[in-house]
Amino acid sequence: MSSNKVSLWMCLCFHELPLEIFTRGEHEHEVAASPAVVIVEKNRVFRLNETASNLGIKPGHSMDTAYTLSHQVVSFERDADKEKNTLSHLAQWAYQFTPNVVVESQDCLLLDITGCLKLFKGLKALISKAEKDLQRMGYRPVITINVTPLAALLIARANAGLEAGTTENSTVVNGTIVNGTIESIGQVSIRFLQIDEKIITSLQQMGINNVKKLLALPGSGLIRRFGLYFVDYLERLTGARPDPQKFISPKANFLHDITFLSDVTNLDSLNFPINRLLGELSEFLSARQLCIDHFTWHLSHRNHGARSFSIYLANPENTPRVFLALTQLKLDQINDIKEVDNIALSAKRFFPVSAASNDLFPGNLCSTSSYQENTSLLNMFRARLGPGRCHGISLSNDHRPEKAWKTVRLNQRDYWFPEQELAVELPRPAFLLSAPRALNVTDNKPYLYGKLELLKGPERIDYGWWDQSINKPLTRDYYVARQKDGNLYWVFQHVSMKRWYLHGIFS
Repeated sequence: MSSNKVSLWMCLCFHELPLEIFTRGEHEHEVAASPAVVIVEKNRVFRLNETASNLGIKPGHSMDTAYTLSHQVVSFERDADKEKNTLSHLAQWAYQFTPNVVVESQDCLLLDITGCLKLFKGLKALISKAEKDLQRMGYRPVITINVTPLAALLIARANAGLEAGTTENSTVVNGTIVNGTIESIGQVSIRFLQIDEKIITSLQQMGINNVKKLLALPGSGLIRRFGLYFVDYLERLTGARPDPQKFISPKANFLHDITFLSDVTNLDSLNFPINRLLGELSEFLSARQLCIDHFTWHLSHRNHGARSFSIYLANPENTPRVFLALTQLKLDQINDIKEVDNIALSAKRFFPVSAASNDLFPGNLCSTSSYQENTSLLNMFRARLGPGRCHGISLSNDHRPEKAWKTVRLNQRDYWFPEQELAVELPRPAFLLSAPRALNVTDNKPYLYGKLELLKGPERIDYGWWDQSINKPLTRDYYVARQKDGNLYWVFQHVSMKRWYLHGIFS
């Protein structure tokens, strides 16, 4: 290597991805009792689970043979697009470990973990976390470590090939770094190299069956016989030549789904997959220090059109229990879905997490806990009534009382609750009439249910002449008035018309 600093690369080889995208929706304790599942490509068995293997079904069998061995085989046509989308999602998940993530072919991820070992307290802890997180999501990849991306990839493919049932006398070093790259990959069979099949055949005819023997050959002879590109690949494999990689975009995007082995006819049975997907969303957000203000569920069936519904939050957040409660509330309102065989969760708009400080004086009406309770209540209202029926209230730049407030989106963050309003010198009523109500006048004094006593005022408001017709008087003198029973009202007099109106009621 040209640098003294040794790079470390992790390879995640999802060899069983074609199968796992259809079976990961099972409970862990149900795996042993799961039905025989096969993935079919060109009417041949491509991948199969352990139950199908125990029945005698093997890769390459025709479906007629599979059904002869068991009439209860569950089959899925291989979905290359879904595999690609899932691997893209897993690449976004891997972004929590390092920003240097590479999508390699259709089933592998490469991670440059050189600079993140201290953050995750060592290599073993990093591997353990990755394994546990992936297993919880329903994936069991082969994980390998080496000092070059191609070496890590080679060992992972060799391990995946051996696990898939191929037998060959070779020793594979899994996750172990010995004295150098050549030593760690020396015993790997050459058939796992990413080279042309004709070159592999020629090497085998020469008696070269592992990487160690191949690398012992002189480079000049290899160039003459197999070309410059082949030797370039070997030099990048061993680290003799730099191997720049194309990393994924850091732009966040979440879309993941679960397919069911049998149709779900009762929406209450969706609790497990919903919990799993929400947990994956929460981990995705936590790893990137993000939160969301809405997310969307997609329910589909192969014989029916897809049905989607969105959950809108009062404020961006990342709280799985809130997500779950609002989802269940929304599901209770759905009664026109007969069956489901796939459920997906998506989120596209993200916000950075803002740190909240604890209250210095607990119990304050404007405290964080009170604010969170109000937000939770608004979330429930919005889930029941829909996003277009629930709004926040904000101040508006207008002195006229009826135009001094406005409705805003709940997630706009500039709305306020009545108890959070700052105290002002001028009194304002808690309740404002939608339109001022004319009052009777006796001896130039306003009457409601009796004579009103003017306690405070006048407060003159003369504003908005530009959006009113000239013949309408605008100048008002406002007073706080009291009825004999002690009730307080907000009244005003049109200065030019000398008429009295009731505009608000104090609590």
